Amino acid sequence: MFQTTLPNGRQFHLFGVLLAVLGNLVISISLNIQLAHQEQARPFFRSLLWWGGALLMALGETGNFAAYGFAPITLIAPLGCMSVTGSAFISAMFLKENLRASDVLGMTLAFAGSYLLVNFAPNISQAISARTVQYYFVGWQFLVYVILEILIFCILLYFYKRKGMKHIVILLTLVALLASLTVISVKAVSGMIAFSVTDKMQLTYPIFYIMLIIMIASCVFQVKFLNQATNLYSTATVVPINHIFFTTSAIIAGIIFYKEFLGAAFLAMFIYFFGCFLSFLGVLLVTRNREKEHLPQSYIDLGNIPGKQTLDKIQPDSNGLSCGTLPDGSDSTKSQSGEKKEV
Repeated sequence: MFQTTLPNGRQFHLFGVLLAVLGNLVISISLNIQLAHQEQARPFFRSLLWWGGALLMALGETGNFAAYGFAPITLIAPLGCMSVTGSAFISAMFLKENLRASDVLGMTLAFAGSYLLVNFAPNISQAISARTVQYYFVGWQFLVYVILEILIFCILLYFYKRKGMKHIVILLTLVALLASLTVISVKAVSGMIAFSVTDKMQLTYPIFYIMLIIMIASCVFQVKFLNQATNLYSTATVVPINHIFFTTSAIIAGIIFYKEFLGAAFLAMFIYFFGCFLSFLGVLLVTRNREKEHLPQSYIDLGNIPGKQTLDKIQPDSNGLSCGTLPDGSDSTKSQSGEKKEV
């Protein structure tokens, strides 16, 4: 087996964790900056605020990309919860949004889960060289995994395209299947770049460019399906489900392709997955009913106007051009005309 062991594996893991946490926090800041830009009437390409948020977003994603080169996928992928919980905290501090009790509880659970993840994730130390990636790439475990993924992806794509089924689970499962290839290729590309810097040049091997193409292609189609999901469903619904699906898919990919749980103790695995469960629960609590506070009422209530007396609330007519109107010539309109004059 072509595998090189890192001499200071734990230090490399901690450095990767630091890069991932900082990258996710920077992404949280960039998202809140872009939300603040929405209050301005200026086009985004003329706004320094928007460009600053975009620059921070690129910086945060670069940190996440580099983190995969120093730590296992099963350690880096679940730390994406830091982006969601950090965004809620920053928006409460700087955008003056309400910090609910469920937000505090969700942040606490996410931090507790992240602590368990960092301490009980598989302590596998391997340098990702081109020969290592080639060995894993032609392994029978990965070939079976890819064949199953392709079958599931084609079946879901058939129901989505041909049958018009646009359920959020179908869309985000397509995203998760592509994400598994993304994290495998991202770790391969990032690991080979890191190996080239610290040891021997790896960028001359064809496998590097194969993984680079897989990374770019999977990212493009992943963003496409994710955008379709956000167009059909609210962000508060998409974000937690996508985080859970993405993290689960990434963990499975790390276990199968890079064999990151090889030789791990049962108790450590149990605590690790319990930490994942806590982080998932924390994200669900933070995003729960997040957008409902800003939604307008679905009816117009005139019952609180002083000096006025109404019998019912007026419901907007979806088929008419005005709100609260009834069809012309209806009996209810005629019967209420006399009452309206008296009022």
